[in-house]
Amino acid sequence: NYILSAKELLSSLQESCKNGLIAISDSPEKTQDDQSSTVFATLRTDFLSILALLHAATTKVTLSLKPGSPQYKASLTPLKDLSNNVAALVHSIRLMQLTQAKTILNEYESVAKSAIRAIDSFICTVSSSTSSDDCLRKAGEIHELIDHARKPGSLSPDNQAAVLKKWSQDHDSLKDGFEELNELCQPEDAKDDLEDDGWDELGFESNQKLSEEELARAVNIQTLIKIVVLLHQKVLKTTLSQKNRWPDPVLDDLADLSNVLLCSTDELISSLYGNQNVEAIQGHSQSLLQALERLKAILLPQTQSSLEDRMAALSVSAPDEKVQKWFAMCFHQIEQAGRRTNPLQP
Repeated sequence: NYILSAKELLSSLQESCKNGLIAISDSPEKTQDDQSSTVFATLRTDFLSILALLHAATTKVTLSLKPGSPQYKASLTPLKDLSNNVAALVHSIRLMQLTQAKTILNEYESVAKSAIRAIDSFICTVSSSTSSDDCLRKAGEIHELIDHARKPGSLSPDNQAAVLKKWSQDHDSLKDGFEELNELCQPEDAKDDLEDDGWDELGFESNQKLSEEELARAVNIQTLIKIVVLLHQKVLKTTLSQKNRWPDPVLDDLADLSNVLLCSTDELISSLYGNQNVEAIQGHSQSLLQALERLKAILLPQTQSSLEDRMAALSVSAPDEKVQKWFAMCFHQIEQAGRRTNPLQP
């Protein structure tokens, strides 16, 4: 009975998607015995090939199980292919989890999870919907996701590239936040000239006026954020672009720090609008300054006293002296700006 077989495969495929997501989240622990018997370039090629197979199988399932005129016999092979390749995608990620660094692993895990969730949603729609448009839309979501992942330059080829991508994305958001802060710090007469954004018509005030004291506080924070944006850009353009500058554990720390800097900056800027809470501003300022201290420890490590200490520091290649001087000057400016941002000081 082809109808029964197809329905069993659909149900089994949904269960495979559910188990696959659990397996990816429950990553195996790395051990010293885990050696990269397969280089990452090969794992990456296999991963992209599996995505292509999922793309093709989705198309075939869509055509064979079209609502109104399903061809159950013709659907059996592509349904099996879809199930087998979901399992293959999970296995590919599990192999990466044994050997790869955190940042690049997060990138590939995210793509795999998104693809599996999209396939699960597609199968659910195929199993229950009587609308061809619904099935086509769900298949299109899978195709779009896979096409984007397979596009040249989309998925990072190594951990350094993944960290560089993360910093680049965060930098765009940092610049957006700084532009928002610049608008907040504009004189009130300049704000009056801005185009009406329509919020007042809904009973909300989009640009709550700052008192003189609040504006002075925001301007002090503005100086600090400007330096942070410049520092973030310098790391992006110099340190992270230098091949073999850092080992993977340090690169992963830098990726985490970029996110912390972005979140701390966003929270600090959000606290600067009207009716400021000085304790909240102080807390967000300290969070940002603490993150900057962590970054300083990486970019400007203490001078090592011996060759053994330098090896222990895991620095693969020597930093550029001119860049290091720039970082030293920048962190000095941050220290000065940080003292001026304490809203609890008289």
